[in-house]
Amino acid sequence: MFEITRQIGIDAGHRIPNHLSKCRNVHGHRYEIMATCRSDELVEGGNEEGMVMDFSFLKEEMMCAIDECCDHSFIISSEDKSMINTFGVSLSDVINVRNTGEGQLVDNEIKNKVYMIPFSPTAENLAKHWYGLLAKQIKKRTNGLAWLHKIVVYETPNSSATYPQKNEISTRPI
Repeated sequence: MFEITRQIGIDAGHRIPNHLSKCRNVHGHRYEIMATCRSDELVEGGNEEGMVMDFSFLKEEMMCAIDECCDHSFIISSEDKSMINTFGVSLSDVINVRNTGEGQLVDNEIKNKVYMIPFSPTAENLAKHWYGLLAKQIKKRTNGLAWLHKIVVYETPNSSATYPQKNEISTRPI
């Protein structure tokens, strides 16, 4: 089995409203996100010959799935009424995120970049969310030859969350 890893960094703000320590306050992070892809075989022929996939293609997919919506944004939960009111997010956007279960950039009264998600914006939840967004794109980009093995999200240089966890990681997904 072959494996490659690519890393990108984004800057984003958030808060964990129900947290009992200082993370309940508005703050930001320099997130470092590492995506690891696997393949049982390497590309034959063409400009990616001998690769799982080109590192620059993996970066492009990470930029589209993660950077475009989340870099220099404020990430809020669709249940965080205080932040919804602070930013002036429309009720229709809140309802849409809750109903679809998907994250989206939302319009707001103060014209800031706000990415709303239907869960608390913890590193663990973001790792799972970004995994879901990126996994589809990797499979499509490689015509099923490679798959996303895991996402590691560093919230700080010494704190990270991984999805899926090592004991849940199988070989090729079905």
